[in-house]
Amino acid sequence: MKNSGASNKVSGRLDNYSNNKNGRNQNQPAKELKVRWNALDGLISIIFLIVVLVGIYFGTSKLLSVLNVKRIVNLSISNIDNLTFSIFYGIQVLLMVGVVWFFAVYWRRSSFRDLGFRYYSILKTIWYTFLSLLLIFFVSFVYVLVLKTVLGIEAPSSKIEELVQNRNVSGNILIIVTAVVAPFCEEIYFRGFLYSAFRKNFGVTIGLFLSSFLFALAHLELYSFIPIMVIGWLLAYIFEKTKSIFTVIFLHAVYNLILISILLGKVQFIKMY
Repeated sequence: MKNSGASNKVSGRLDNYSNNKNGRNQNQPAKELKVRWNALDGLISIIFLIVVLVGIYFGTSKLLSVLNVKRIVNLSISNIDNLTFSIFYGIQVLLMVGVVWFFAVYWRRSSFRDLGFRYYSILKTIWYTFLSLLLIFFVSFVYVLVLKTVLGIEAPSSKIEELVQNRNVSGNILIIVTAVVAPFCEEIYFRGFLYSAFRKNFGVTIGLFLSSFLFALAHLELYSFIPIMVIGWLLAYIFEKTKSIFTVIFLHAVYNLILISILLGKVQFIKMY
């Protein structure tokens, strides 16, 4: 009788474990991230990035100007500005990862998994990306239409658009950074690090708003501020649902690649006619 009772208990535990495991896989939401850093860490990181990046921007511009005067390089004033912007943008996104590593991994002793480095369904990621792109392009279309027809404001060319269309050294650097480096680095910083910090201290709603607002602000595009903020909000929302940084990196990369392809296609079309 004792052996039979013990056997039943073991069998019951195994059944419960199996049911719980299946339930987690099929019905329960993604497991919460262990966020050891906080909003103050995020604020300090923002101040640090602003101070350092301003110094890098003006330092790079000054260095290129000096090299140009000494004939070490041969650049026009516009080329100096363009190359400065491309180098600045590349350093900016790379520096974001360094900041995240310092505050989250080194200072707060977190793991990369806590930042969202965890597997998520590939099919669901593709589905999220497809739906998100439809929403993003719809919002962008309506936004441009309202500005043009209601307010009479034409869309100006952005700095990135001008450089990509030039296809010189500055443009090629920017294409690589925008298509490959930026989605990885920006998602780690704005979603994995900043959003998680704001969510921890202020909740999901304020976390979504603050992270998307700062994301739009960092792009320095006044005309496109609202669409970029919508994109930032959507990326943070998907990260909130999936708890995986890979889903938003994939979406961000696909979106950037589509934009670059459109810009390059426009250049080829103009050359043909």
